[in-house]
Amino acid sequence: MKFSFFPQETRGLELLKDLGSEVQRCVQILAQMLGGISERQPELIAELDRAEVRATDLHYALMTHLRSSFVNPLPREDLYTLSRLLHESVGELCGAGELMDQSGVTWLSQRASEQLEMLGRQAELTLTALGELQRLDDLEDTWLQMIRLTKRANRTHRVWVGELSDMQKASTIIRHRGVAEQLLSSVQALRAVADHLGRVLVKES
Repeated sequence: MKFSFFPQETRGLELLKDLGSEVQRCVQILAQMLGGISERQPELIAELDRAEVRATDLHYALMTHLRSSFVNPLPREDLYTLSRLLHESVGELCGAGELMDQSGVTWLSQRASEQLEMLGRQAELTLTALGELQRLDDLEDTWLQMIRLTKRANRTHRVWVGELSDMQKASTIIRHRGVAEQLLSSVQALRAVADHLGRVLVKES
């Protein structure tokens, strides 16, 4: 199925793409934080805070746009749901950064780097998928990659949690597991985006 657009009708998709870019930006900031405590830590946390504010503004802007628009490329409910899930994704990623900062963890398992790499790939695929909402055949392939990547991320999380038992102090285990769980929440938030894209694919095909 192909969509026909008037110029003003693309605003909703543009806002979704901007939200997807904020997800990518948060992943990049977390990657910089992953090396441990540094002099730039307060600056990076501030960047995450700004990203969350921008995401909230974009989510509100999309809702306002949908209330005033008459013809949209997708049903309003789908556009709103995708916006809400992307906004949630940003929130989960910002939460991961805050937890890394507040827990005082000075190093993390190699699994954290692997998980963050997959989060970056998830964010990249999400942005690609948002650009393919007019080309459903292409979207199907991207959606499948997103689902497979989520399964890999879940396996990485299980291995990471299993490795925590090798640590000696319970307090250290709790701090590291907290970061692992928060990154998993980020993975699951992006999986929810993929799930809804699948619903769109089924409905609009």
